Amino acid sequence: TEVYYLEDGEYGYTQGGKVFLFDAKGKKTFTTKPLATDKAMAQKDGYRFFMEKEIYEQTQVMNDTMMGRLLNHQIDFEELSPDLFTDIHAIKICACGTSYHAALTGAYLLERLAKIPCHVEIASEFRYKKPLLRDDTLFITISQSGETADTLEALKMAKRAGLKSLSICNVDNSSIVRESDQAILTRAGIEKGVASTKAFATQTMVLWMLALYVAQIQKSLSSEELNEELNAMRQTPKSLLVTDELHEKLHRLSKRYLHGHGFFFIGRDLFYPLALEGALKLKEISYLHAEGYPAGEMKHGPIALADSELFTVALMPKTLHYDKIKSNVEELSARDATILAISPEPFALADDFVQTKYDAHPMLEFFEMMVVTQLLALEVSIRLGNDVDMPRNLAKSVTVE
Repeated sequence: TEVYYLEDGEYGYTQGGKVFLFDAKGKKTFTTKPLATDKAMAQKDGYRFFMEKEIYEQTQVMNDTMMGRLLNHQIDFEELSPDLFTDIHAIKICACGTSYHAALTGAYLLERLAKIPCHVEIASEFRYKKPLLRDDTLFITISQSGETADTLEALKMAKRAGLKSLSICNVDNSSIVRESDQAILTRAGIEKGVASTKAFATQTMVLWMLALYVAQIQKSLSSEELNEELNAMRQTPKSLLVTDELHEKLHRLSKRYLHGHGFFFIGRDLFYPLALEGALKLKEISYLHAEGYPAGEMKHGPIALADSELFTVALMPKTLHYDKIKSNVEELSARDATILAISPEPFALADDFVQTKYDAHPMLEFFEMMVVTQLLALEVSIRLGNDVDMPRNLAKSVTVE
């Protein structure tokens, strides 16, 4: 299959098996390119749904994302020019939906590791707020498809304001990639399920690598700190493995969570964006009400909803603020909320408990807990008889406002 990507202002027609293109200057000559496809990734291969297959594929695609970029003692992006970061003193990230949650995670990592201010915007809000943009800010857009309308328009606004731009995307030659100064491909492969799984995982990995890449330029980490991050990164594919034991446990647990007032997914720090993403996955495919919240905000209003029909999925990493979130969950349990705790540390007050294994680094805990929330959403949705891959009212790529 050959393809040619139209630029703004170009149009054409087909006649007699030929294609004729025009732009403002008249008839235009053009050259097509082969359209790369992976037929294997477009098959279910024995899985019940594409989403289920894509959850299982995350270990392999994560290796693909890191290939040639994670080196012995550094991160290297051959596709990036080092001058992209010259005279850059801040980063702004724009995205929508799941990509927005990856962006929030990236902001924590960029500020913590690269020591550079990072602000995240929802693209549909950014477009209409008359934002103040400075030319010392790197503008990053994130999109699985590269065609997200609001994100593309936000990128054009930033370029008109003179900002350097970088896109993180899964589709080469997409509109956002072509519009950006530079781009990093996530290499997630074809994602057929509307509810994103492996695209989110690879976006988050690219942002972690980018934070370390900028840290190398800024010299904001010691060589020991950098190597500690790189060693943890090498363990990431293992943290994404779906074992038969884990999947069976989530299948059994899902029976409890088919009815009730709704769900709270709670976390702190890096695990707050993961709570948002876990809630989004569940509501997208199960049609049950779910909200993601910073755990410390529960006492500022949401705890009023706590009773036995409120299901709370608590992300309780050992490596980040464990005692704080443990206290938050204890408050919910005292008010009879049903608790599903996900943690490497046993938690006696949990009604259901999923024990994780990788507790040497926050990002290893992040990715392992991510898989648990994805499987929970999948199994609840299947029990409810929903079409997991094609949830109602949703589209894979949002190309309109």
